Amino acid sequence: MYVNLKNQLVKFTLLLFMMFSLAACGKVAHEPKVGEYGESLVNSVLLTSSEIDALNKAVIEKPKDTFKRPNIGISFQADHSKNPYRFVIVAKGVTQQQGKVELKWIGGVQSESSNGYHPEVFQSDDKHSYDLNEPLLLVVSSDPFSVNEQNNGMIYSIHAELMEASNIQFKSVEVQVWQGKGSQYNWTSYLKFLVILMVVIFGIYRLVSR
Repeated sequence: MYVNLKNQLVKFTLLLFMMFSLAACGKVAHEPKVGEYGESLVNSVLLTSSEIDALNKAVIEKPKDTFKRPNIGISFQADHSKNPYRFVIVAKGVTQQQGKVELKWIGGVQSESSNGYHPEVFQSDDKHSYDLNEPLLLVVSSDPFSVNEQNNGMIYSIHAELMEASNIQFKSVEVQVWQGKGSQYNWTSYLKFLVILMVVIFGIYRLVSR
């Protein structure tokens, strides 16, 4: 009985690992829709041609000075009854060569009454291998975050700097803010859940192995 239970736990763990691996390596099929990153789109900004040029220049010549990284931003008015919120970057372009694409940003959320923010890394979960000059659609999002009731009506700003980018020529970039619960979570959320689940499974395995 114990042997069968242990075998079932091992199979279950491997199945979960495969499921999360496949989810993390999926290719984005469409732009964000209602219900995925939130219930409604609060604000969106389309980058100008000069901002796109700055991003493409940074892909070719990575800035040595971090203060010279291309940056993007967007703002929204806080309403705690609409929690949580989500910051999303929708990047379109083409590949420069055959292979994988990397896209990573660093930034955070800041209210008008605060002096700074806690930095967070936003990166693409796309591990797909592309052909040369293949069209790209990459969706990068933050973890869901909430605003406090006492900050209702305040203007919140979201900043992001281009941290890493390779094998991409940007054609357009749209910055979005969504509010309300959504069905999509980025790889860090999946990883946190998987770690907790693995700890529980390992504890059960140790218990039945005695």
